Amino acid sequence: MTGLTRRGLLGASALATIGLATGCAKSGEPSRSGGRSGGASSGTLDWWDHFSSFQQLNDDWAEKQSDELGVRVVHTYYDASKAVQAYQLAHQANKMPDVYSNIVGLPLAALVSGKWVHELTLPDEVLRKIPPNTLTEGITNLDDKLYGFPLFSFRQSTTLVWLNKDHFAKADLDPDDPPSDYQAYKDACRALASAGVTPMTLALGADGSRIRDQVDDMAQAAGFPGYQGLKFTTGEYAYHDDSYVTVIEFLKELYDSKFMLPGTNNFSVVDARTRYATGAVGIFIDGIWCAGGSKALVPEFVDKIAFGPILVPLPEAQPWTYRGRPSATWFVAADSEDPEKASLLIASLMSDEYQKGMIAAMDQPPLNLDLVAESDAIDAYKKAVAFCGENVFLMPQAIVRNPEIAAVDAERKPVTPHLGNIVQGYLGGSITDLRRELKKLSDAFEADREQAMRKAQSAGANVSEDDYIFSDWKPGADYEIT
Repeated sequence: MTGLTRRGLLGASALATIGLATGCAKSGEPSRSGGRSGGASSGTLDWWDHFSSFQQLNDDWAEKQSDELGVRVVHTYYDASKAVQAYQLAHQANKMPDVYSNIVGLPLAALVSGKWVHELTLPDEVLRKIPPNTLTEGITNLDDKLYGFPLFSFRQSTTLVWLNKDHFAKADLDPDDPPSDYQAYKDACRALASAGVTPMTLALGADGSRIRDQVDDMAQAAGFPGYQGLKFTTGEYAYHDDSYVTVIEFLKELYDSKFMLPGTNNFSVVDARTRYATGAVGIFIDGIWCAGGSKALVPEFVDKIAFGPILVPLPEAQPWTYRGRPSATWFVAADSEDPEKASLLIASLMSDEYQKGMIAAMDQPPLNLDLVAESDAIDAYKKAVAFCGENVFLMPQAIVRNPEIAAVDAERKPVTPHLGNIVQGYLGGSITDLRRELKKLSDAFEADREQAMRKAQSAGANVSEDDYIFSDWKPGADYEIT
């Protein structure tokens, strides 16, 4: 999965859920199962996405659905680094595909008002298969109309530890007993280095979005009681909390100890995953989709993959993280000439057959997690899904309690430099006072929310900062609004 503007399919609000889940992208030009460059035309449904692990699955599914729907379905894959621009250009030219994946980077309200999306009409039997707490006003729905279809479970992580079995064996380490805390991880890195293996890499470079997401995850596992700097119980931004400092100082120690492959500070997700899949390192910190992404790059590497959990500072700490309700994965374009069949194409993705295909591809887990245990996926992927199922919890969200928060999200602006940029600067030495920079980031987010709140209130939205306060939240459990 490649991080672009994504803040996760699983964000703290509609803004945080935009740009769903960029799939395991690898570089290259668009890969097409047929035809034209975009725009609906009579007798054809165009289907675009950026999920590299699903390329063959979606090519095959397009052929199958061509027969089922009685219309030619043309599937086109775009590398995630190219998808945003391709979608923007297609929208400007009124040549959007009928069905497309969510990577545009706009809140749902903006997608609707900007004529990006068409209302979805799904059969009742499909709606009945969607798990509770999945379709949400302001995230997938607006004004009680369904616009976005969420295909992935929220119980997933961007920040798991993936091992190379051969390298661990060379260092006399047991891949079935992976490091789970900071000290054990550092010990494993030292053992790998002593065995002549470069210990690790991660995606530190590009726009910093992946390391931003991963530090957010690790901060939760280090005890931060919130998501993306926002505390659940107080509704305040606190990137300068000790948990964030602890995580970033740990990364700094790994960096300064030269445990990271040279060039890591410049690696995009694809760069880093390619090094892992070609055997250049013993460990790669990546999302739950790592097995699928690595398979797409180097198929023969899959048997060497082993799983490790998100790291915690101390052995006794709980590796708990928190995610919001799923955001949309798929949209129908506003100008589709056949929105009914486009909706039926999306509906077909909820079938057990397609969801089993998703599991075989080992990308993000599908909504139906019950299918994973008995699948043909490798053990490392099954362990990752099981771990997330036990340690990723549903978090409180302002937009779930008050859908009018969507009006605030629509007014939010990107805050730069963001957390990932600060991590890049601190590891590289251009930032020396880490906590001061994190406090400035907290203040910048508070200021941005305040200006967005004022604009939303001026436009008539019934919202307040109290909507972000969940004093009854408890760690280690799914949050349910009562």
